[in-house]
Amino acid sequence: MTLQEQILSSRISGILLPLASMRTNRDWGVGDFGSLTEWVDFLSGQGTRIIQILPLQETAPGVNCPYSALTSFATDPVYTDISGVQDIQQSAEAQEYIASLQEKISLWRSAETADFFHVKQAKLKALWLGYQRFLTEEKSFYSARFRAFEAYCAAQAGWLASYKVFRALKEFYNWQSWTQWPEALRNHEVAAVRAFEAQYQEYVDFFAYVQWILDQQLRVAKVHAQEKGILIFGDIPFTTNLDSAEVWAERENFRFGYETGAPADQFSRGGQRWGLPAYDWGYQHAHHLNLWRRKIRRVTELYDIFRLDHLVGFFRTYIFAPNEEQGFFDIEGEQNQIDRGYAFLKMVQEEAHGRLAVGEDLGVIPNYVRRMLVDLRIPGYKVLRWEREDNGYYREPRNYPVISLATTSTHDTETLRGWWETENRTERAHIWEMISAQKTDAGAPWNQDTQRAILRRVLDSASAIVMFSWQDIIGSLERVNTPGTVGDNNWTYRADTTPFEAMTKYAKQLAMYRDLLKETGRCEK
Repeated sequence: MTLQEQILSSRISGILLPLASMRTNRDWGVGDFGSLTEWVDFLSGQGTRIIQILPLQETAPGVNCPYSALTSFATDPVYTDISGVQDIQQSAEAQEYIASLQEKISLWRSAETADFFHVKQAKLKALWLGYQRFLTEEKSFYSARFRAFEAYCAAQAGWLASYKVFRALKEFYNWQSWTQWPEALRNHEVAAVRAFEAQYQEYVDFFAYVQWILDQQLRVAKVHAQEKGILIFGDIPFTTNLDSAEVWAERENFRFGYETGAPADQFSRGGQRWGLPAYDWGYQHAHHLNLWRRKIRRVTELYDIFRLDHLVGFFRTYIFAPNEEQGFFDIEGEQNQIDRGYAFLKMVQEEAHGRLAVGEDLGVIPNYVRRMLVDLRIPGYKVLRWEREDNGYYREPRNYPVISLATTSTHDTETLRGWWETENRTERAHIWEMISAQKTDAGAPWNQDTQRAILRRVLDSASAIVMFSWQDIIGSLERVNTPGTVGDNNWTYRADTTPFEAMTKYAKQLAMYRDLLKETGRCEK
C-alpha cells in the first residue's frame, strides 16, 4: 500500500506551524531544521501525525512571503541549523564570528517576530566561513565529503546548475533584477553564463554548497520525524517571482509580461493582481510538463505530503496582459479546462510515486475541479467557516467527503478565535446551531468550552485528514498572513513559547487536544 493510500484509509490529524515560527532556545530568531526536530519530538507526544511547515523556498532580501520566491527548488538559507554544520563547527574563523554575534542572536531569538533579513545575512556569512574550511580541508584532498557534494550537484543539476549562477549574479549585481543585467547575461546566452561561472567558480559553487547543507539537514529531520511517526507536509507555490532563476533561465515556460492573478470574488471586487509571471501552458504541455515534473520530483524527495497551491490555476489561470486592467482566463471552454487539469494531475500522480498531493481548492472553484479531485483521490480543503449546503446552511462535517482535508483556518485567514470573535451574530448563531445542535442567540463567547466543541466537530468529520494551526490549538489571535496587505507582520509569526514552555503555559489546551484525538479516533496512542 502506498503512503497515499495509507493516509487516505486512516483518520489522522496534524498541526500547521510554519518552520520559521518554531521557536526554540537554540535558534537564531527564525525556526530552522534543528527547531523542526525539537517540535517533532514535542508534537509527536501530543498525538499529532502530520506537521505542515509551508513553503521553504528562498526569497529575496526584504521579501518574507515564500509564495513570491527566487526559485521553485532552492531552500532559503535562513533555515540552516548553524550548529549542525560540520564545516562551521571546525572553522576557527566561523566560531569567532559566531561568538561576536551572541548579543544580536539573543535579541533576535527573544523577539516576538522573525527577523528574516538580519538572520539570513548572518547565517550566510557563517556558511561562507564554513565553506572556506570545506574548500581547504575537503576539496583540496578530494575527500569523501567532497565527493558526496559532487554527487549531489550532479543529481540536482536539473535545477541547481542554473540556480547557483543566478544566485551568484544576484549578489554580483547587488540584487538588481536580471532584466537590468548586461544583455548577454540577461538573455541567458550560454557562452556568457559559462564565462561568468568559470571566472567566479568558487563563489558560484558556494550557493550549491549551501543547498547541499540544507538538503542534508532536512533529510535528517525527516528521518527523525518518521521514527517518531510524524509525516512532513510541504508546499509547492503555484509560481515564482518574475525575478527568479526559472524565469531567467527557462523563460520559454512563461508568457513574458503577463501577470497571474485571480478574478473578482467576495474578497476582491476588482480581482487580484499577484505580480507573478504567467505560465505558457501551451508550451509546457507540448513539452511534457518538464518544468513541473522536476518540481514534483523535488518535493517528493523532501516531503511525505505536499500541497499544490492555487489548484484551479492548473485548469485555467486568470491572467492580465501587459498594461491591461481587465484580466481573462488563459484557456476558454470547460472541456478544454478539464482536459488541461486532468493531464496535469495525472502527471503529478505519476511523479509522486505514492506520496500524497493535497489540492488547495479554496476560492471560486468550478464544480468539475472538485469532481476530478474525488475521482483521482486527491484531497481538497474543507474549511469549516466556508462549507455550506445548497440551502445556505453550514455543512455538517460528518458529511465531508472522506478524501478531503478538514480544518478551521488556513495561513491566509484569521485564526479560529479571531474569526469567532469578529463573525456577525447571525452567522455565529447559525454555525453554533450546527456545532452544538442547540438553538442560540449567538451569545456563545470564545472560551475553552466553545473551542473544544468546534475542534471536536471538525475532528469528528468524515475527512481522512484534519489539520489545525498551532494558533487554533492554543486559542490565540496571531495570524501568519493577511492577503492583500504588505507589512512586517506578514509571514513573521513566531510561536510565543518553546516546546518545553508550551507544556506548562498551554497544558489545558494540549490536554484537551489529546483527549479530542482519542475521542474521535484520530490518535494511535
